[in-house]
Amino acid sequence: MCDSFAALPSAARHGFTLAAKNADCEINEAQAVLRLPRRSYPEGAMLRTTHVVIPQARQTHEVIIDKSFWTWGGEIGVNEHGLAVGNEAIFSRAGDDKDGLITGDLLRLMLERASDCAEALEVFGDLLSRFGQGGNCELRGNSHFDSSYLVSDRKTAFVIETSGRDWATREVKGVGAISNAMTIGDDWQRCTIPGADGARTDLAAEFENKSMVAAVGAHQRQQVAYDWLRAREGTIDLGTMAALLRQHPEGYDPAIGDVCTNICMHAGPHPNRFWQACGAMIMETTEQGAMAWVTATSGTCLSVFKPVYFGVPMPDTGPTPTETVTEGSLWWKHEKLHRRAMASFATVGPEIRESFEALEVKWFSEGRALAAASPVEKMEFMASCWREAETVTDRWIADLSRRNVTFPHQGFGAMWQTFNTAASLSTPLA
Repeated sequence: MCDSFAALPSAARHGFTLAAKNADCEINEAQAVLRLPRRSYPEGAMLRTTHVVIPQARQTHEVIIDKSFWTWGGEIGVNEHGLAVGNEAIFSRAGDDKDGLITGDLLRLMLERASDCAEALEVFGDLLSRFGQGGNCELRGNSHFDSSYLVSDRKTAFVIETSGRDWATREVKGVGAISNAMTIGDDWQRCTIPGADGARTDLAAEFENKSMVAAVGAHQRQQVAYDWLRAREGTIDLGTMAALLRQHPEGYDPAIGDVCTNICMHAGPHPNRFWQACGAMIMETTEQGAMAWVTATSGTCLSVFKPVYFGVPMPDTGPTPTETVTEGSLWWKHEKLHRRAMASFATVGPEIRESFEALEVKWFSEGRALAAASPVEKMEFMASCWREAETVTDRWIADLSRRNVTFPHQGFGAMWQTFNTAASLSTPLA
C-alpha cells in the first residue's frame, strides 16, 4: 500500500518538477537503493524480470531506484533525463493470474527505456500489450493485482491506470496524487478500452474492486495528499514533500485502527495493516539535471533523506538486505532505531524527527546548489551527508537502548515480536 505524488513547475517554489513516494511494503520487506548505470546490449539479448523473460533493449538509461530486495523492478525511481515514476497496487475485477510483468517491473522498464513522459507511455503500452501483467507481487503471500503509475518529467506528468492488459491515462495539471485506487473515470486522454455504443469508458466505475480499495483506505489517502498539495501550490519544495511523506493526523497512534488513512504508514496489529513505509524517495528534476533524496530505511518519520546524484557512485550501504537480519546492511541497522521507537512512538518519535529535520533543512538547500557541480563536489557532499546521518542514527540507537520503553498496547507489542522473530531480530526491548 503506497502513496505517490508530484508537483509540476507551476506549483513548485523553485519552478521545477518534484515527485515523491512512500514505498509501503510488508514489515520485513527490506528495500535497497541502487544506482543503475547506463548500458548497451547486443542484438537479441534477453532480460529476466521478476517472473518472465523478455527481450532486452539495446540501450538503457542511468537510473536511481528504490526496490524490494526480492524483485527485479522497483517501487520508485528517476532516470538521468529527469523522468520519475512512482507505482501503486490497484485492485480491479479483470486481473490475470498468469505470470507477466509485475508493477515494479513496468516501473523500472519505463525508467530504463524512456527519456520523458511521452516515451514512457509508448514503452508502457507496448510492454503491457505484449507481456501483460501478472504473477505474485507479495513477499510472504501470493497476491496478484493491477497497477497504476504517476509519471513525471521536467514539464509534464501523467497518471496511468490499468485493468489487465488495458490501460488509460490522464494528464496532471499542477499537482497530482495517487494511492491504491483508480482515479480515472471517463476523463482520460488515452484509453485502450472501447466504450459501449460509442460512449467513453468510465474506468473506475467499470473495473474497480471497491471492497479491496475500502479495506486499505486508498481513496482517503489519495485525497489527503491531493488536498495537501493543492493548499500549497506555488510554494511546494523539498521540505513540503518530506512533510507530506511524514503526514499523520493529530493524536495519531500507530497501534489503533484497522484502516490506515495517513500518508506516513506504520504497521499495526490488524490484518490490513501489516504494511509500513519501508523506503521513501523525493526526486528533483531541474534544467541543470536530476537527483534523488532517499531514506534507504523504513519509517519515513523516523528516517532522514540523503542525496544521491547521477554520474557518481552511491555511498556504501552494505550488503543487499533480505527479509532476515543482514549484518552490515544500513536498512537492518536502522531497524534497531525504528522498532524500538515504535514502542514509545508518541514521545520518542518527535525527538527523532526534530534531530533529523535539522540535517535536512541544511542539506536540501546545499544539495540543490550542486545540481550542476563537478562529480568530485557531488561525491564529497554525498559522503558528508550520509556519514552525518549514520552518526546521528548511531547516537539514537545507543540512546534508545538505554531507555526503559514498553509497548502501550499488548497486541502491538505481540505483532512486533512475531515479525522480529521471523527476521531473526532479537526484540528491541530486550
